[in-house]
Amino acid sequence: MIKSELISDILKLTVEGEKFEDLLFQQIDHLIIKEEEHTGVGLYVHFRYDKEIEKYRLSDSQLAELFGNFNHQIENFELINSSLEILADTTVHLTDGLIDCVEIWNKLGDYPKEELITYELKRYE
Repeated sequence: MIKSELISDILKLTVEGEKFEDLLFQQIDHLIIKEEEHTGVGLYVHFRYDKEIEKYRLSDSQLAELFGNFNHQIENFELINSSLEILADTTVHLTDGLIDCVEIWNKLGDYPKEELITYELKRYE
């Protein structure tokens, strides 16, 4: 279970409407934050899993259908907080059919080390 509301919101909104949405949503329930890596201009949140997640792993054929020959990542939303000068890309990365990382990259400069309380997630047009 993910305790961060921001990371949970990014994951849920990003997979909503994607092919195999049901499997990806099920994966979210089995993710546990393993490590957070602050880069100055962004944040990587890496996950570990409980054993139950294996039931929801995307197969090679499902990954091919979802991503083709492209990287196994989904980028649907920008993270916005005007008062903190944040306009950030958000990316959900998959490895071997499982969600393994959320990446946040602020295009306007530094990204805060503390959890954002107020924010907007805006779908790319």
